[in-house]
Amino acid sequence: MIKILVADDHQLLIDGIKSTLEDVEDIKIIAKANNGFEVIKILETKKADIVLMDINMPYMDGLECTKIINQKFPDIKVIALTQYDEKRFVKRMIKNGASGYLLKDASKAELLKAIRDVNAGKKYFSPKLSVKFLEDHYQTPRTNPLFPHLTEREQQVLNLICKEFSSNEISEQLNISYNTVENHRASLMEKSETKNTAGLVRWAVENELID
Repeated sequence: MIKILVADDHQLLIDGIKSTLEDVEDIKIIAKANNGFEVIKILETKKADIVLMDINMPYMDGLECTKIINQKFPDIKVIALTQYDEKRFVKRMIKNGASGYLLKDASKAELLKAIRDVNAGKKYFSPKLSVKFLEDHYQTPRTNPLFPHLTEREQQVLNLICKEFSSNEISEQLNISYNTVENHRASLMEKSETKNTAGLVRWAVENELID
């Protein structure tokens, strides 16, 4: 029996997965969680074989939770089950220890194949991802901390901030006023939902936004 923990902050999605898997004899959902903290707490007392992991969850997202699972519970496999098809999310989930990556529009057959392949020690990544990657250049970017859309000037300022340039130095480097630099810095912090330079730099590194 393959024991599954479903992690998602939308109850409808959890209910849908339960309904999809309830008649499958070799798979059993043993727990659900609405955020990463709940996942870790549950795994400390319950044994799961696989976690179906959403990425965007409150308090602790699926990226950080996957990393912790890989460190604390190395025998437990993680399959991302998410709406995010950006390459950087796939790369970060793999880096953090995920064994599979599915999109939420996956069919029952694909979900079952992913679960069984990963449980058998294999990797599974949705075939749709390669198509999505090719379409990236033609999609309109969304702006939030997970999907930051930066102007060319904001990207330049961000690169220099990450290289430890001061606002005065950035002003001289880019031949713009100090106030303009500060406005770009404020815009970057708003888009990244960070409060200081250290947080902004960490966000830039995590999202692979610097050269």
